[in-house]
Amino acid sequence: MPQSRRNNRAAGRMRQELTQRQIGKLALSQKMQLSLDVLRMDAGRLSRRIRLELARNPALTCADPDLLPQPDDPRAELIAQIGLLPLPADQMRIAQELVHCLDDRGLLADPLAEIAGWLGTTPAVLEGLLPHLHRLEPHGVFARDMSECFRLQLRAKNLLDPWMDRLLDRLDLVAEGNLSAIAAFLGTDHEDAGDMIADIRALTPAPLGIPAAGGPPPELELTAQGVLKPGPSLALALGDEGDGEARAMAQGLVAAVENRMQTLLRIGTALIEIQSSWLLGHGARRPLTMTALGTSLGLSKSTISRAVAGVVIRTPAGPVHLRDLLKPPISSHNPDLDREGVLQTLSQIIGDWPEGYRCTDARLAEKLAARGIRLSRRTVAKYRLGLGVPRHRQDE
Repeated sequence: MPQSRRNNRAAGRMRQELTQRQIGKLALSQKMQLSLDVLRMDAGRLSRRIRLELARNPALTCADPDLLPQPDDPRAELIAQIGLLPLPADQMRIAQELVHCLDDRGLLADPLAEIAGWLGTTPAVLEGLLPHLHRLEPHGVFARDMSECFRLQLRAKNLLDPWMDRLLDRLDLVAEGNLSAIAAFLGTDHEDAGDMIADIRALTPAPLGIPAAGGPPPELELTAQGVLKPGPSLALALGDEGDGEARAMAQGLVAAVENRMQTLLRIGTALIEIQSSWLLGHGARRPLTMTALGTSLGLSKSTISRAVAGVVIRTPAGPVHLRDLLKPPISSHNPDLDREGVLQTLSQIIGDWPEGYRCTDARLAEKLAARGIRLSRRTVAKYRLGLGVPRHRQDE
């Protein structure tokens, strides 16, 4: 074989091996990114992400019936309505997949940029689809917040005038039912304000009609024996169908969900050990920062922050948010003391202060320092006011 031909074949093999390595690195990078994305999702967002993948990926299976299509699921009716819209085929596919990204109310609760990543498109494409989707029934679906949900319903009833449109930006006033505040805000009288409140209260905050779960479901469970275990499992698994790309995505998602649960168990177990007295009702929470917890577990602060967001533990005393088991100390000089501890000590010092002696913030700071609590005079003043002790009561 001529030398040049052997060289060409060798160069071809090298290019092929390089391409395969690059593809392998890209797949690994995508799996790592998916794992990070799943780790920072709360239970609701993770359920929506999984519901989307179950609907479009035949290689993924799940034992959770709430995530699988049901015969009476109102999402099926939305998909049928979208099928009648005059949309190009690629936009039709995206719009129908977007149905699975709705929360149980029928709203798009997650950022459009993140949803666009799930669907392999851009936020601009989703923005362009929303005017079409906002005309579907029940009116209010595909809204991005409650104000937009109510706007869509009022527009369908021909009740969205400029005053009502402005009031929807202040739903806090509607919740309070303060006619005077609403009338002053809109420049109307009390009768008009009352009519607008009645119109808004006649709307539904959940146009899709799926019963609300009443908060995020517990993902971890603390037994009466003090053992932390996974809560109800999503039971994701790799099925027998699907091509190579679909199976790779399903495998990556299954691994990411399992990795997330293992991380939650590590963090939760450490927090349970540290805050066991508080959880059992025998004491206060101990001060603990994300940085300190991460250092003890070999995890970064950002990983801790992502993992604990929105996670709930079912305990014998009731549900507890994982983030509530983290409590920063009042300062780096007092790593083992929290705000309640300072207030308790300060209250005792003020209560024991001899009558006739001036009780200034500077002297209070000295007394606290003598007990190992180093705070500035300004911080002492803030805590003093927190106890309801005004400045004029310090005999200054």
